[in-house]
Amino acid sequence: MSLLQHLKNLLRHSSVYLLSTFIQRALGLIMLPLYTDRAILPQISAYGDYALVYTFIAFMTILYMYGMDLALMRYFFLGGQKREDVYKTAFVSVLTVASLLSALLWFTAPTIAAVLLDAADLKEYIYVAAGILLFDSLSNLSYNLLRAEEKSLTFSAIKIVRFLTELALNIVFVVILKKGVAGILYANLCAAAFNFLILFPFQWKYLKGRFNSKLYNIMLRFALPMLPNGLAYLIIEVSDKFLMRFLLDKDALGIYSANRRFGSIMLFIVMAFRTAWQPFFLKVAKEANAKKIYSKVFTYFTLISAFLVVVVSYFVDYLVRIPLGPTKTIMGSAYWSGTVIIPLVLTAYLFFGLYVNLTAGIYITKKTKYMILFSGSAALVNVGSNLYLMPTYGIVGAAVATLLGYMVLAVTIYIVVQKIYPVSYERMRVLSILAYIAVMLFILYAYAPGFYWRLILTLVSPFIFIFSGFFRPEERRFLKEQLAGRFFGGKKKK
Repeated sequence: MSLLQHLKNLLRHSSVYLLSTFIQRALGLIMLPLYTDRAILPQISAYGDYALVYTFIAFMTILYMYGMDLALMRYFFLGGQKREDVYKTAFVSVLTVASLLSALLWFTAPTIAAVLLDAADLKEYIYVAAGILLFDSLSNLSYNLLRAEEKSLTFSAIKIVRFLTELALNIVFVVILKKGVAGILYANLCAAAFNFLILFPFQWKYLKGRFNSKLYNIMLRFALPMLPNGLAYLIIEVSDKFLMRFLLDKDALGIYSANRRFGSIMLFIVMAFRTAWQPFFLKVAKEANAKKIYSKVFTYFTLISAFLVVVVSYFVDYLVRIPLGPTKTIMGSAYWSGTVIIPLVLTAYLFFGLYVNLTAGIYITKKTKYMILFSGSAALVNVGSNLYLMPTYGIVGAAVATLLGYMVLAVTIYIVVQKIYPVSYERMRVLSILAYIAVMLFILYAYAPGFYWRLILTLVSPFIFIFSGFFRPEERRFLKEQLAGRFFGGKKKK
């Protein structure tokens, strides 16, 4: 298969995963008009509680999986083991750990609620979170199985079913029954349980394998170094929310968290890409031109992501103000002051996407022990920046700290991976794309152009890449052939 055809295949799977990832993660965006409606959650601080509980769930997910989901993907392709045994071993181990951790959360819920939410009487939130974590950790393995088999359509269909289920239950619990944050959590719990039941038949064949203790030890040696890495990454992602409760207040946390939802649009792209990327790079790892493929993917990912960052940054101020009736807008007016952070969060997630690209060398060489160096350095920079910037610059300082953390994450992994698995990345092309983002965001922050100027800039600026010779002759030919075949009935390149 040619290089460009490999890229086309990756794009096809990524596009399918993008739909499901967007739908899965868009629930918070779709429900934002309700969650930020003072009639639904009367206090802005309640949205802060909601953000803290989901921060806690994200943190605990790392412990529940303890890297075994990543080990499953690695040894499914490159371990030389029977695939049924690989899956059964991963499933039994995760089921055991998840059950024990959920029991622990149940018995310590009042204490956790007091520390996390400063309210022991909100222990109900922790009880429900324990159930969500149990079902979701087991479902994660099933989703990884579908990814490994490149069943992107099945993967996406099940994600959509889960989304629709949770959306309907949110309306019941939050809008009709007026259960507030507890209603959001109960909707998630019911959807998680239903999702697990839907996925179970797809893993039945693999559960007929056997638990292999020797294989488990091999997988564990790969997985465990990912645990501190995952925790350090999570510090980058959630330390701002946790520290904000002490350095600012829950109202600021509510505004910040609501606006980060829009910044997470870039995260949707990254997560969809990662879902397709991991099985893709493992599958092509033994091909002669594998490194050239990885280099091209890195460049194209950066380019596409840059356009998304610029477009969303330039128009999100107008998006959040779109009316949804006489009194409602996409985001409640009490939260509009936080839109200034969105371009920074978008750019931060672009750097996270670069990091995801660069993990290929780590997985292929099994050098997972280095992961903590990247995420640990980034976490230290992030926490230090939050402590320094947040008291003075508020939520903007928190967003800058997030950006700095992800930049360090991308730069450090690049330096190390080039030593253990060198790839000739197109550095000048990538740097030119990053310079484009920097210039466009400088114009946005420094001059705050009006709507029509923003429209002109976003439409005209991409032509810089077309007329500056950014695209190579073979790339131009491939694009012309694909566009001709798609829109004008011409012959596509096979």
